[in-house]
Amino acid sequence: MAQWQEVQGLANTYLEQVHQLYAGSELPMAVRQCLAAWIEDQNWRQAAEPLSSHARILFQSLLMLLLDQLGSLGTSHEDFMLKHNLRKAHRELQAEFEENPEKFANLVANLLQEEQRILRLGQAGGQGGSVPAPTTAPESGREQQIRRRLAEFHTALQEAERAFRHLEDLQDAFDFCYKVHYRPGEDRSRDPQYARQLQALQAKLQNLDQQRREVLAQMQQLLGRSETLRGLLQQELGDWRERQQRSCLGAPADTHLRPLETWFTELGQGLFQLRKLLRALGDLQQKVTYERDPLAAETPLLEQRLQEQLTHLLKSAFVVEQQPSTPNPFKRPLVLRTNSKFSARARLLVRLHDRNHRMEAAIHIDRDPPKVKGFRKFNILTSSSKTLLAGDSPQEGLVCDFQYLTLKEQKDSRSGKGSKGASESPLVVTEELHLITFTLAYAYCGLELELKTSTLPFVIISNNNQFSSAWASILWFNMLSSDPEAQQFFSAPPSAPWPRLAEVLSWQFQSVAERGLSQDHLLMLAEKLFGSKASLESAVVTWPKFSKDGAAGFSFWAWLDGILGLLQEHLKQLWKDGLILGFVSRKQERKLLKSKKTGTFLIRFSESVLGGVTCTWVEHPESGSPTFHSVDPYTAAELASLALPDIIRDYQMMMEENVPENPLQFLYPNIARDKAFGPYYSQRQEGNLAEPEKYLNRRLIRVSSRQANKSWQTEEELVVATENLETLQLQPGGQ
Repeated sequence: MAQWQEVQGLANTYLEQVHQLYAGSELPMAVRQCLAAWIEDQNWRQAAEPLSSHARILFQSLLMLLLDQLGSLGTSHEDFMLKHNLRKAHRELQAEFEENPEKFANLVANLLQEEQRILRLGQAGGQGGSVPAPTTAPESGREQQIRRRLAEFHTALQEAERAFRHLEDLQDAFDFCYKVHYRPGEDRSRDPQYARQLQALQAKLQNLDQQRREVLAQMQQLLGRSETLRGLLQQELGDWRERQQRSCLGAPADTHLRPLETWFTELGQGLFQLRKLLRALGDLQQKVTYERDPLAAETPLLEQRLQEQLTHLLKSAFVVEQQPSTPNPFKRPLVLRTNSKFSARARLLVRLHDRNHRMEAAIHIDRDPPKVKGFRKFNILTSSSKTLLAGDSPQEGLVCDFQYLTLKEQKDSRSGKGSKGASESPLVVTEELHLITFTLAYAYCGLELELKTSTLPFVIISNNNQFSSAWASILWFNMLSSDPEAQQFFSAPPSAPWPRLAEVLSWQFQSVAERGLSQDHLLMLAEKLFGSKASLESAVVTWPKFSKDGAAGFSFWAWLDGILGLLQEHLKQLWKDGLILGFVSRKQERKLLKSKKTGTFLIRFSESVLGGVTCTWVEHPESGSPTFHSVDPYTAAELASLALPDIIRDYQMMMEENVPENPLQFLYPNIARDKAFGPYYSQRQEGNLAEPEKYLNRRLIRVSSRQANKSWQTEEELVVATENLETLQLQPGGQ
């Protein structure tokens, strides 16, 4: 009853759509309500297939369940009204569908499908009861076109089924007359009645031939419709793959497969129904054939065309739903470590399978490895195969879910100790790309295929200190490669356009700390890479410049990733709430603070210390230009023992006559320090002087002193305050 319960929880806007759906339906909502769980558990689409007896069984079961429901109702006023409605529904359903239960099965299947569509819209628009904002552009474009064409396809399929049943009746009538009236061994040429019978028989044959040609034309039309639909689904699937690839890089993207799974399944069901019709046409041709019989010439061609469509649909419908990933704080997939567990999952979007056939799924690593000397080889430990049993719930889909997998490098027997790949390969370990391939032995309605799909390339490391470089490779590949199986990508890696790289870098901060990079941040990063006069629209970054070269002893990416680690571990909330200005050059820093009052400070990331953050404040002496002071950057090791908000609250600088004062008064642009950081201060434990046996409270603070031989500097020079390593023992309530 899960779907009906979810439908009833929708906002009023969508509930009205459900009411309108059943207001014009031959299935009363009262029946849907009373038998919700049973209705959702049945395969109505399969029951609606031609030549199936399952529709009649389901229809009779529904009528019996309605009678049982009537017998279980009490005598209250509400039950009296419900009895009346159900009894009326029982009579009307029996009168309408007794002779055509397949029509009823198709009706229910379409209603459930439409419910799912409304449910998806309602869940996407939220449950607040308001009309969703008009942000569903795909719904008015390709998605709407797919739904419309699917509806047209199923309508045309039903018309073809009716035409086929009419053809069966015509053939039975012709066959009966032929066997009764046609006597080829007798000479009855002078019998006028026999001549009339032959003329009537010839007319029936011509009518039969015409009906066969009409049915074949409908089959041709259906195959044309399905080809168009498959093309639209391929485009939608391509968009999903791009969204998944962006999602792997940290981009916010919808990667749910339920809509695609619904559409692929509906098209697959229609094609399998069409396959049964074509086989039934072949049976008709075996029973009755004649010279220039269109079934003999065209049916094999249609079957071949349909077989190709089903094969293409099923092969494209096998996708990697979850790329290989290990649990890590940065939520970065596609970087695996030897001897560490990881998981991956594939899904078949056509939710049709033979419950009497055991479908075997298997995984292989580097099935077709690149011809590169020294390329490392790995084995997948634990189970590399899995059987999808027939008892799997249709609501859950057909999933190959591999968990707790581990990788172990193959040893080179010639070397004696491990593999020589790392030294012989032209690529470093973190630029070596690997693939996992899923294979599935698929079978349904006599059709057997081997389906195959591959993951995105991933990097295999052996130590955590390789993780950052490996992720840089994953970023670069997925940002620039259009070939998901290009394992030799880093033999000649292309350069990245700055606009594209800027977007990907912003995703890193969005995924780690829930706040991306602003245009000011990106401008500072661009100046760091290209200088202040570069044209950013045409600027490109080479792979070595991004991940390897660095005048400060570390690369541009290592610097950025150090900041990401600092945010993840210690500064996530401050960054998310906009308290850290972050990427500000020293020149821009002075420009921002110059006109602010004494004690105004900002927090920025260090450019010279890997994974460092510092505070810079301005002072205005009685005469002369303003001066600027920056504290020696704090790293993760220091912030692990003392949080940055507490450092800012308790920071002291030895002023004249060695009197300590806190120079950090206002967070840029003009927010009182305690107002900005008050919610993030740690709790102070107040000492109780009435209990002399306990220790007095104390806390760590940071203290800086001016250098005695240095005078105030002008704004052209930046003073770096040196921090003493001493700890002040404070009395309770002291500063």
